[in-house]
Amino acid sequence: MKQALLLMVFILGSVVARADVAIQTAVDNTTAEELYLCNASLRHPTLPAEQECLNLSTGEVCSPLDSDSKKGACVCRAKTNYGDQIIGWNKDEDYAVVIGSNDWMSLFSTQDSFANKLARLDISLGSENLGAEYSVRFCYLGPQEVLQRQGTTTTDLTEGKYFVDVSLAGSNYNQSLDTVGFSYQCDYRYRGNQSGPRKKNEQGPSKGVVEKDDSASYTIFGNSPGSRPGSVNFLQRALSLNSSASQVPRFCVFEFKFKELSGKSLGRNINASQVNFSGKLRICKQGTCPTGF
Repeated sequence: MKQALLLMVFILGSVVARADVAIQTAVDNTTAEELYLCNASLRHPTLPAEQECLNLSTGEVCSPLDSDSKKGACVCRAKTNYGDQIIGWNKDEDYAVVIGSNDWMSLFSTQDSFANKLARLDISLGSENLGAEYSVRFCYLGPQEVLQRQGTTTTDLTEGKYFVDVSLAGSNYNQSLDTVGFSYQCDYRYRGNQSGPRKKNEQGPSKGVVEKDDSASYTIFGNSPGSRPGSVNFLQRALSLNSSASQVPRFCVFEFKFKELSGKSLGRNINASQVNFSGKLRICKQGTCPTGF
């Protein structure tokens, strides 16, 4: 059983503050399973009144309704969202960057997620106003078959019921969070377009996209009306991934998604910018999960 500790750093407020966010993962590496941070996304929707438009050629204020190509491109972005960004590094210290905008932007395209194993992540929320939404995604490579022969019978030892244990705990920084969600999507053996176990040379799904044989999403914070609690505290053990022992997961993606409260008058409190989240993801076959995780 392989366990890994991933440190993610959240930087909040216009005065830089850092907090470690530890997501611990565990899978059975004797069957070539892998579970790793592979992508992160960010957006910060704004009202038109909160935007400014600048000409890329001159730096002057412009109007996006002006279609004169001779004047150069007119690009609009939020006035208050400068400073929202995510940086991700792999083990070789190569990095990718994404900045906040009205639309979801990711470090990598969905098709390239499985090809990127991130070792470190910085999430910076330095915008003046709340309203940011951000997510972290984990990619899972399911087991390769392990055949055992007894007499005339051959058994694949990786067949069985698979479960995920998931937890997340941390502070609702200055009562800023609206919701936190957890979701997954999986591709299975002998279901949909796939007819067999993941092969050794398959390090990601076909064309990089996980076939949606099954999926589920959960609101793990903010699902009750009224005031928000002062902390996030979620634990779900033995969340079933497959109902049939032969339909073993081939590839899955797991995602934590955070959404702040939004509104023009909701400014970010730089005096409450220290955030700590810790979490765990463990995938195991029934009867083989280690203790103490």
